[in-house]
Amino acid sequence: MFSSIRNFLHRHRRKFIVTGAVFGSIYLLMSYAQKKLREWQEKEAKKFFEMTRKKQHFESTERTCNQTILSLSKIVSDNILNSLNTEDIVQRLHDNPENKLELWEQMKIMIITRICVLVYALSILQVTLRVQLNIIGGYLYRDSVLEHEPLIDGDLQAKYLSLCHHFLGPGLEDLVRQVERVVKRVVDPISLKKKITLQEVEQMFWSIQTILCTDTNEGDPVKKMVHYLVDHTEINEAKFDTIVKETMDVLESDEVTSVTMSIVSRSFSSVIDEIANLFVSKWVPTSKNHLEVNNDHVVTNGALKLGNPPEPFVNVNKCLTGLPITSNWLQNFYMQVSG
Repeated sequence: MFSSIRNFLHRHRRKFIVTGAVFGSIYLLMSYAQKKLREWQEKEAKKFFEMTRKKQHFESTERTCNQTILSLSKIVSDNILNSLNTEDIVQRLHDNPENKLELWEQMKIMIITRICVLVYALSILQVTLRVQLNIIGGYLYRDSVLEHEPLIDGDLQAKYLSLCHHFLGPGLEDLVRQVERVVKRVVDPISLKKKITLQEVEQMFWSIQTILCTDTNEGDPVKKMVHYLVDHTEINEAKFDTIVKETMDVLESDEVTSVTMSIVSRSFSSVIDEIANLFVSKWVPTSKNHLEVNNDHVVTNGALKLGNPPEPFVNVNKCLTGLPITSNWLQNFYMQVSG
């Protein structure tokens, strides 16, 4: 019996060897595949947790950015209003002085300067703070991942974030002087008695922005963000020097400059929209029972009566042609922008 089994194995030994090799190879391949699958799953899980952690850290940084910007924006706005304070002029105008026209001219310059400085200052503040806080956030995230001595401690964070305090004081003063000089150049020739359209108001702000962008004497405020932030700072520490240089590289990059210019342009567009609303409000019925007959249509509270054809779309930029900007309008406009 045993000899027959031995003979059988001897006769079919090649088949057993090949079969064993095949099954052994399959087993090894399956073991290798399972090992690689586990490694891939662990890698993907680690990557997912890393992305989730980064996302949470980024969202936390964004919330901090928004809160900081809101709090400092109030300080910036108050400093600008104090620097361009018109209360004294308003009080003097109430007394009906002989130089009333001259005071209105000063008010005109101050109001337009205030608007332009607010646009530039808040845009620069938002960009610089976001850059600073995200750089700090990047360092803190790296410190939390790598177990070694922190690259940036609490004292260095405070010193770095205090860089923007210069912009809240002397930096704003420089910006106000620069913008006021340009505003006088653009707005002085415009008489308060001249009829001016909304398109001309838009052209006025566009001219101011263009002159500031090409200012060869003091430079474009958008491209001076580094000046407002770090030019006044004495750097005597290696880590602080590293983080400041990184900030300068980011602020001077074409991407950040382009984004800041876009923010400034969109802010001026929003200003024009608000001014357009001031114009349009003169033509909107305010009384609940107010009736107005226009082109054989009865308008009730700004809407057509039921049964009449709808009012065509009104293009604000076309319907305001010839509307004058007088001292009364300027006073109303001042109340809006200063409120």
